[in-house]
Amino acid sequence: MISKILRIVLLAMLLPTVVGCSKHYGAALMKSDPPGAEVVDLSDDSLIGITPVKAWWKTGDDSRKFVNIRFQKDGYRDKAMSFWLTTRHSSREDAVAKPQIVETSLEKAGINPSE
Repeated sequence: MISKILRIVLLAMLLPTVVGCSKHYGAALMKSDPPGAEVVDLSDDSLIGITPVKAWWKTGDDSRKFVNIRFQKDGYRDKAMSFWLTTRHSSREDAVAKPQIVETSLEKAGINPSE
């Protein structure tokens, strides 16, 4: 009887630790018009890929992650943007299969947007 109670107490103590260690994933499909733009993660200046591109992020909880990116393509103005990524998926595969869509249009360089 005492060993059963001891097991229950130990399980109750360990359960929050196991649950707290779970990882959550989110993914985004980034598109540009025109396609073929580099997408740079502004948090570390790393190249995510060339549009259209899918990328995933991992967090320690199921909240949202703030993502800052820049689209850049020769002959076009660079465009920085931010978005909240939902990290509700329990696996990377699930997140990549159901990505958030992030789209932008790039302006040709040398064109004055106020005209």
